[in-house]
Amino acid sequence: EQALAHIQSLGDDGRTGAADGIATFVELSVPLVARLCERLGLPGHRPAAVDSARNKHATRAALKAANLPTPKNYLIKTTAEVAEAGERVGFPAVLKPASGAASLGVKKVLNGAELVETYEEIVAELKTLVVTSGALVKGDPTSKAGVDASNVIDLSVIMEQYLDGPEVDVDVVMSGGEYQYAAVAD
Repeated sequence: EQALAHIQSLGDDGRTGAADGIATFVELSVPLVARLCERLGLPGHRPAAVDSARNKHATRAALKAANLPTPKNYLIKTTAEVAEAGERVGFPAVLKPASGAASLGVKKVLNGAELVETYEEIVAELKTLVVTSGALVKGDPTSKAGVDASNVIDLSVIMEQYLDGPEVDVDVVMSGGEYQYAAVAD
């Protein structure tokens, strides 16, 4: 509400104009920007689309609902669900935070014997994460810097089928229904 009030007051000072759009280069701010754009009637991503894209389990569910291929997966919220996840997904598999970036907490597991231990390692690592300067980073226990990540993102873990092969990321910028190539990384 505070950000909304500041944006709505643009132009009141006689020096600035009303907002034509809102942009961010901070990944964790994308959901906020989407909601502000929607509330102000500005062009931008739909909040539901942003939420689905930022949560790996929700992304997999959206792909499946659209009849698109997606790896087998299971959202693990507690240690009690780990064995069932292993049975449903199989091995080899990958455990990763449902939300997050920079491959923090991503680990491959080859069998059920590794599964519980690896899950507990990831959960312990996720509990150390903080948000500082808009980035998700490992916290320093001797510092008060940053905000506990559990206040900002979902710290559930997703187990998904391991897919072997090259990974290629293609980035494009969309505007007015048109796309412009930005980058390819492998």
